Amino acid sequence: MLLDRRHFLALSSTIALATVAGCQSGPARALPDPDDWQQLKASFSGQLLFPSDAGFSRFYKAANSRYDSITPAVIARCANTSDVQQILAFARKFQLPITGRSGGHNYAGYSSTKGILLDLALMADIQHEAEDDTAWIGAGAKLGDIYDQLSKKGRSIPGGSCVGVGIAGLTLGGGFGIADRLYGLTCDALLEAEVVTVDGEVLRCNEQQNADLFWGLRGGGGGQFGIVTRLKFQTFATADILSCHAYFALKDALPVLNLWQHWSHQLPEALWSQAALWWRGEPDHEPQLQIRVTSLGQIKLLQQQWVNWLRRLPVQPVEQDVVLHNYREYMLTDCAGLEMPECKLPHQSEQAKLKRVAMAGSSDFFNQVISRAGLEALLGQVQQRQQQGLSGGILLTLMGGAISSVPADHTAFAHRDALFSAQYLVSRPVGADEKLMQGAALWVNHMRTVMKPYSTGGAYLNYTDALIKNWSEAYYGRHYEKLQQLKGRYDPEQLLRFAQGIKPA
Repeated sequence: MLLDRRHFLALSSTIALATVAGCQSGPARALPDPDDWQQLKASFSGQLLFPSDAGFSRFYKAANSRYDSITPAVIARCANTSDVQQILAFARKFQLPITGRSGGHNYAGYSSTKGILLDLALMADIQHEAEDDTAWIGAGAKLGDIYDQLSKKGRSIPGGSCVGVGIAGLTLGGGFGIADRLYGLTCDALLEAEVVTVDGEVLRCNEQQNADLFWGLRGGGGGQFGIVTRLKFQTFATADILSCHAYFALKDALPVLNLWQHWSHQLPEALWSQAALWWRGEPDHEPQLQIRVTSLGQIKLLQQQWVNWLRRLPVQPVEQDVVLHNYREYMLTDCAGLEMPECKLPHQSEQAKLKRVAMAGSSDFFNQVISRAGLEALLGQVQQRQQQGLSGGILLTLMGGAISSVPADHTAFAHRDALFSAQYLVSRPVGADEKLMQGAALWVNHMRTVMKPYSTGGAYLNYTDALIKNWSEAYYGRHYEKLQQLKGRYDPEQLLRFAQGIKPA
């Protein structure tokens, strides 16, 4: 597309407003003119999409529809490292706001921008190295494709269950999933990363080279120190997954949760477990507690543990089931009946059939079992919200195992000693009333206040909550000062910035 005067004026106006909103520091510089954009486009291997271009309205939207009003001036769909270098140089030259995106799942909308959206979706190659069972993965690859391609070779990496999540954001923030107690967080499987710094240098980061930055990339979050373009992981051998579930009425949740806590944190590291409370806020749908335990292999071990668990229950479950899955089938549950190009969100593929949502979320960590008073407070919130006709979910997930075996200061992830994590969330269909969603955001944040007497005060970076006031302490703990030093070294002028972004020392 050629930028005519009308397009140029509209683009310049948008960029100018975004620059003011982003509070870019330093002396003012002239905005790019049509020739600047044309020169960039001529040397760009990927796609530069402007608001009038076909595809723009699809690709700018993130997973969370609450941020659809944040419209970028330009989408730079980078095809290679050179494209990333060019876009960063362009943004730096004209002091334009720029935000990187791998999958577009940031809970607080920090992967959306009114400036330049640097989209890594086209950089999604997945290459398995058979000689050492490592895998190089492009930063824009989605978990569904990673599980699909690696499992065909009998390999995988630890990661979450949301197939549309981008690998870069997941890894850089930590990375939870059903394999983390056995193989560690996603960031613990990271062996190396390729990073383009804001001044255009391409760095190879591992334990030997640029080790300080490699430390920060494992738990320090995305879009902080540069743009990660490729990641190298140690893979593990896949195995069948046994999944055990038991369901309970809310009236029975207190003794069941109490037993689950004391039982689950003593489980062998081969087993993963979660307690989930879900409710719709509808009179004819009572809240329900689900206890889930899974194993990667170790089938007999889980069978024995599950039988013992059922025998110890103070009440009988409403329902329970035990299902054996092959690895690929389980990890691609959301893709059932779909071809892989269809198993995407709309902003990730033109063939996408997965649905976006409007959602709000927050989190907590607990380094000891929650007291009876704490469980009563938690369940009281469920009951209150149900009575108000409001939906929600609370997920308590077992940690420990390989997560806690990594020394606390070995990576930037700050919550190694936690026994459990908690996620508080509200998910509604696209188009949900924004006042309702603002109330949901207040509620998930309020849950941190309710549980403060029992929690560590920490919060999970990948469940970003814009309402956390002491976010630097909550996300990073004692690591924040070191992360500030890294920010000062690699991005002192904060070209990459957002509301809860690390500030340079």
